[in-house]
Amino acid sequence: MNFRIGFKYATWWSLIGAALLLFPVASQAKLQKEQVMTALIYKFARFVTWPENSFSAQDAPLVIAVIGEGALQKELSSLRGKQLEGRTIVVQQLSFTQALDPNLPYHILYIPPLPSMRFSNLMEAVAKRPVLSISDMQDFSGKGGVLHLQDTLHTVSFSINLDSADQAGLVISSKLFPLATTIIKNGQIREAP
Repeated sequence: MNFRIGFKYATWWSLIGAALLLFPVASQAKLQKEQVMTALIYKFARFVTWPENSFSAQDAPLVIAVIGEGALQKELSSLRGKQLEGRTIVVQQLSFTQALDPNLPYHILYIPPLPSMRFSNLMEAVAKRPVLSISDMQDFSGKGGVLHLQDTLHTVSFSINLDSADQAGLVISSKLFPLATTIIKNGQIREAP
């Protein structure tokens, strides 16, 4: 096995393993997709730097906004009250209309699959705000989202759109790059080896 590939998978499994420690499981039952994605969203947030002015105070909470009422949205509420980089996590459930409001502060937005017109309107509304947009919607990062979680048969992988992150004023740590299946930068798509 190539050292680079072996290191990549070791690092990826370390990230997943560390994330899963957040969510104790009473039995050895298989973790649900939503639990894995929630743990990954929490861990990914550690690798993002928001602009200073995106928080109202030094100890202001990190707000995770979720649109709709699905299984993942419910699981994300388990992050409520956890600490991340000295900030308490607050989880807010929003309607589509509330998510469009430029005066409603949030730092992470989980977007469920939406009809294309609604999706376009939402992406336009959050594009230049310091928001880490996340979805498992098909080709999310290719359509302007920052972080696309891809659920495959046996694993969850992710893509990063650095152009969208830059536009939002977010800095994504390069530590995530070797783990991503796809990175979009300067309009160019780089697939993982």
